[in-house]
Amino acid sequence: MATDRNDEDREIGLLEALWQYKWSSLLIIALAGLLAGAATVFVFTSVEATAKFAVTDPRSTTFLRQGVSSDSSYIAYTSQRAAFTESAGVLDKARQLLAAEHSQQIGLEDLRKAVEAKPGTNGGIVEVTVTARTDRMAAQIANAVVAAYQMLTEADAQREQQKLLKSVRSTRARIEAELKRAPPRSTTAVTLGEALVQLQLKEGDAAIDLAQYGSGVRFVDQANPLRVTPSQAPKNIGIGLAVGMLLAIVIAFLRATNPISAAQRVTSGTGQRQRTSKPATGVPSPPPEPAPVVEDAGVEEDDVTAVYDRDKLLGYVPRTHPSDNGVPVDSGAGPTTGKR
Repeated sequence: MATDRNDEDREIGLLEALWQYKWSSLLIIALAGLLAGAATVFVFTSVEATAKFAVTDPRSTTFLRQGVSSDSSYIAYTSQRAAFTESAGVLDKARQLLAAEHSQQIGLEDLRKAVEAKPGTNGGIVEVTVTARTDRMAAQIANAVVAAYQMLTEADAQREQQKLLKSVRSTRARIEAELKRAPPRSTTAVTLGEALVQLQLKEGDAAIDLAQYGSGVRFVDQANPLRVTPSQAPKNIGIGLAVGMLLAIVIAFLRATNPISAAQRVTSGTGQRQRTSKPATGVPSPPPEPAPVVEDAGVEEDDVTAVYDRDKLLGYVPRTHPSDNGVPVDSGAGPTTGKR
């Protein structure tokens, strides 16, 4: 009994538990690595491509300032242009460019999910990041979005210039009509003449502003469609194997220290404790004590506990034999403790 108690109370190390359940642990580790590789191939397959462009500072123009007058307002203007890059108009134009130039049919909602535009940390820079299944597709979408932004921004600037020119021309026509009715060399004629000159200068400045502002972009850093993103499969498989190793160690340790499992290891199939011997430590162990001798041949040597049949005990009837002079004789319902 002391040997069995020592076997149950002995602490089991992590490596010992892992070695005890080595095959199931190897299966857990292999499955974890396989799941990580499958997730890399079928789930984590998206790549990113980034295109950058610098917005034109509207303070360099005379009529296209758009309310920008300081550095803080210029930073706010850059954030507005980044939001405009993600607008439905720009994305729809990019979708048309992709269909015309690269034969890619992409829905507007898919573009909304794939495209992210945000202002850079230095101000005046807008970064367009696109997530797609391949590097080429991501780069093509990013470049198409930047091109669509330039087209729509230039179109907006042209509309603003046309509004300004229309107003200038309307005012000039009115001044020219009044100048014809004014007396020559009069004060009114001189004033109207100066106003007409200012309108002509304003019309020329508007044309210069449009040329300077252009598409609203100073330069573009396009995404490279030939770039190849390294595969993440080896890295993810390594992570999966490491996680599987930790999981296998924990499961093996829990199984090894489970009280039910420990009891099953030290208990035989007949319900009796197994007499286990400790490994030799260099000191001879004392000889085992002899088992008690039982005279009755009907009781096994290993089992010293008498087993009674309840039905035979309840139905016991003493019998007599002629040679015993009418003395009742035991019918054999229970075991005897000695020979007659």
